[in-house]
Amino acid sequence: MFKNLLIGLSAVATVAAGTGLYLTRDTAPTHPVLKASALPPLIPTRAFYADPRSAFGYVASSDGSLVAFQQASIFGRSITVQEVATKKTIAEFPGDLSGYRWHPTKHLLRFIHKGNEWEADPKSPEPENWTRTSPISLSGWWIKQGYPTDDTLPALVLGKRNNREHPHLWHVSQDGVTAEIITKGTSKTQSWLLDENDTPLLRIDSLDTATLRLVRSTENGWEKLIDIHINDTFQPVSNVRADGTVLVRSSRGRDKVALVSFDTKTAEETVLIENPDEDVGGTTALTYAREPDFIRMGTNTHEKVALTERGQVFLDILAEFPQPVSLGATATTASGRYVTQAISPQSKSFVYLLIDLQEKRYEVLGEYHFRRFKDHLVQPEVVTFTARDGLEIPAVLTMPKDVAGPIPFIVFIHGGPAGQVGPDYGHGTQFLVNRGYGVLSVNFRGSIGFGKEFQAKGYREFGRAMQDDIADAALWLVDQGMADTDALVAMGMSYGGYSAALAMTRDPGLFDAAIVEFPMLDAEFQTKHHPGFWNNSLETWTRYFGDIDVPEDVDKMQRFSPSDRIARLHGPILVLGGQKDQITAIQQVRNFETDAHMAGKDVQVHYFPNAGHGVRHWRDKLRQARLREDFLAKTVGGRSGGYEFVEDAPDFID
Repeated sequence: MFKNLLIGLSAVATVAAGTGLYLTRDTAPTHPVLKASALPPLIPTRAFYADPRSAFGYVASSDGSLVAFQQASIFGRSITVQEVATKKTIAEFPGDLSGYRWHPTKHLLRFIHKGNEWEADPKSPEPENWTRTSPISLSGWWIKQGYPTDDTLPALVLGKRNNREHPHLWHVSQDGVTAEIITKGTSKTQSWLLDENDTPLLRIDSLDTATLRLVRSTENGWEKLIDIHINDTFQPVSNVRADGTVLVRSSRGRDKVALVSFDTKTAEETVLIENPDEDVGGTTALTYAREPDFIRMGTNTHEKVALTERGQVFLDILAEFPQPVSLGATATTASGRYVTQAISPQSKSFVYLLIDLQEKRYEVLGEYHFRRFKDHLVQPEVVTFTARDGLEIPAVLTMPKDVAGPIPFIVFIHGGPAGQVGPDYGHGTQFLVNRGYGVLSVNFRGSIGFGKEFQAKGYREFGRAMQDDIADAALWLVDQGMADTDALVAMGMSYGGYSAALAMTRDPGLFDAAIVEFPMLDAEFQTKHHPGFWNNSLETWTRYFGDIDVPEDVDKMQRFSPSDRIARLHGPILVLGGQKDQITAIQQVRNFETDAHMAGKDVQVHYFPNAGHGVRHWRDKLRQARLREDFLAKTVGGRSGGYEFVEDAPDFID
């Protein structure tokens, strides 16, 4: 091990020596307004995506005395275990472990390694001392959360004995030795709802690609309760309670999603919390018991409402920080007393808290390394603009500090298209803004979070009304005096990449460049060659893009696909693709690249050999960021961090 470290240090030294003073060569902006502006200091690209000091993913032990978290270093990532009181490191585990959390009552760390669950004592962290706790009789890995007061009771898990079997509900002993089926699933089973005794009372089946069926357990077996159409949201967020009701995020019979109490006998809903302007957002449970403690009031608001006393304690603690507060990862102990929570006050990057809900207090476990730049980060703003047909379009605006006059602007297009963007902390957005660009993230028609009617306005409108919203966003920025009409960029991933590429074929002279990442570029190809796991909900795709068996729909797929509009391409485009992408097949990027180059178009393509539908590894994230900033600096005149010596870091740094 020590020899490897010496070799690694020598390699780093060699790279550094070879680059000399060329460790980072910042590129000043060329856009006249940015050149004349007092921009904040340029944050190095490596600080965003390759800082060896980063620590994150804190998880507390049952008694709150220990925490496990991911720790980066120049020698690779590790799962580090520390004492909370002293900050003393007592163990390090390999960084490739996943799903790490603590035993419900003991100082034993649980994790997934090579498809199985294991348990280890931090006092003896060597692999030879690990104990396997996933059942040998069952296939795949299992994450078991035990009962908070009695860890001898079995844990409830969902799974199967082999890949050919339907998923069943099981009770699995904490040591993984025994596994017993509670109830059997079918080929259509999606999930179960249980009571406080783990008795399955309701089951959700996939009736067809557009319909879910809620069935209930009766003396005569499972019987239909209601059918749920794909256009309706019906998301249970609690178990079946003692009074026979379930808390559900539902839009049945209304335009907006509300939090309702659903009667499992009559199927009647009683609205508990709603927002007339937006769908109420997701709920958060601060215990492993499936009972939510607070709910977010919508996509475009940070407002949260407590549903329990515990939730109110949690929100009272958040209120002590500068507002608004974005939430990151939440992890709770099995007893529910302790919560580790990542928060970003005023979009200044993350602080990690250990919250004691019983004592109603908290302590700071640490800060994400990036918070040292907090004074240079900016707070997003929720805005709306009016589309050409009069529809109000919500968006999130993020502007660089201390600029006056029209500047280069990026219109960011989210994926999905059934996605959304909100005003939470965005690391990638802060990167672009620090380079001098304004960013407008658009919730175009068809986005979720703003009611069924708003979403439905996007159905079958790809390339037309949905794309109009992107063009109208750019025109609004120019009309408001914020954006330079000669420095507008369309940018997005997946569906957003499709829309960004299409923008360079549809509205000549409006957008000056595009960044197209892990995109769908051929709607017909994507519809024919969709991933297999889409099969049970293919109507989700069809309602936006049409049916592959309907000639008129196929004609629209062809007419409004960037791959079929190569001759109309104008301006430079950067395309990023993952060679292991299982969502939008990389063949679309290869075909687009070949046809664009044959047509003499300015298309730059970069392939990530180990990436799927987006990048995960820090090296790929760093490379992605460098490609973005250099492309933007060249095309619309912002600044760039330039070459980073870690781009040539040897392979031993994981």
